[in-house]
Amino acid sequence: MSSAERIKQVYERFPYPGNDLEALLRRGGSMPALKWMQGIGRPGCGAPRRVLVAGCGTGVEAFVLRRQLPKAEIVAVDFSPRSIAVARKLERVAQVGRAITFQVADLTDAKLAKKIGGDFDLITCHGVLSYIPEPARALRALATCLASGGALYLGVNGAGHPTTTLRPWLQSFGIDVSEMKEERRLRTLLQLWDALHDDDLGELSTMPTSYLAGDVCGAFFNNGSLAYWRTQVRHSGWDVAGTAILPAALRLVMDGGRERPLFPAEPGEVASRLDAVRPAGFHRMMLCRRESRETARIWTGLYTVKYGARAAHFFSATLGVRFEDKLTAPQIAALKSLATKNGAPEGWEKLWTRNDAGRRMLWRWTGLGVVSAQFLGR
Repeated sequence: MSSAERIKQVYERFPYPGNDLEALLRRGGSMPALKWMQGIGRPGCGAPRRVLVAGCGTGVEAFVLRRQLPKAEIVAVDFSPRSIAVARKLERVAQVGRAITFQVADLTDAKLAKKIGGDFDLITCHGVLSYIPEPARALRALATCLASGGALYLGVNGAGHPTTTLRPWLQSFGIDVSEMKEERRLRTLLQLWDALHDDDLGELSTMPTSYLAGDVCGAFFNNGSLAYWRTQVRHSGWDVAGTAILPAALRLVMDGGRERPLFPAEPGEVASRLDAVRPAGFHRMMLCRRESRETARIWTGLYTVKYGARAAHFFSATLGVRFEDKLTAPQIAALKSLATKNGAPEGWEKLWTRNDAGRRMLWRWTGLGVVSAQFLGR
């Protein structure tokens, strides 16, 4: 039996993340805020018309998106027929509003767009590709489903993911981590692990069986550095527009100009270099197509700004980032215009690109998520 078949077999036995509707909706999944996905991936664009949830499991992320996007057409797919059956049943119980189209589909299928349709403004793929032996195949297939100017949110395990050390540790006790077998003994060991760790996975010993079967035990795990995932992304025709952790990480090194050695690298490279120093357990990335054409830097809407005579004070509740920059009077006027719905005056960036200090500031703003590049298909 191939790795792909064994993985599918696991999710047929244990549909993920389960069928307790109340608990699923209360937890709400762990995708980043829709405001961030839109601001970094689709700056200046309205709410997406068509959304694809790629690898939907039993549907929790699709239900969360339905609440946030009541008018959008949402298609949610998974390779597990049983998971899709559970999702359809939960949808009937939840009464979430406009119907979600749940379909059985393989993300690595080159004909994916023909089977589920294309022209999606936003695609989300959270916690899926880390468990697929050939993630690049899925990334190429998803690219065929994207609308011009659309974006893909990708969430994948990092090199610092706790299972990188947890699985070998469990094996040292004789636990077969390739398959969920000795659940009682496994939970006993996880109680010991929980007592010694405070990590992204929370209290593992209390997690439902469906979680343990897929996120602790399993036939295949792909926990990689951001540099590894960025290589997969770029080889599949995508670019990293931003990562959820980059603004906070960049802010951490900004005082005293310590970020200067990173200039002028684009956001994906900056995030990869910082991740190499402090590996993340999970990567949340917004991707755009590489053949797309950058048209302008657009205000993301993620920050509020207070203005002084010669400075601007930025704060983002979504990102948890606060900073200030000294600006000239013309730059303050341009920034005020940029932050309104009317947009900035044509050529506003020239006020920053005239000297190295201004170019670095504009580069920092991109990494911090103040502005993001708007892309259109060629």
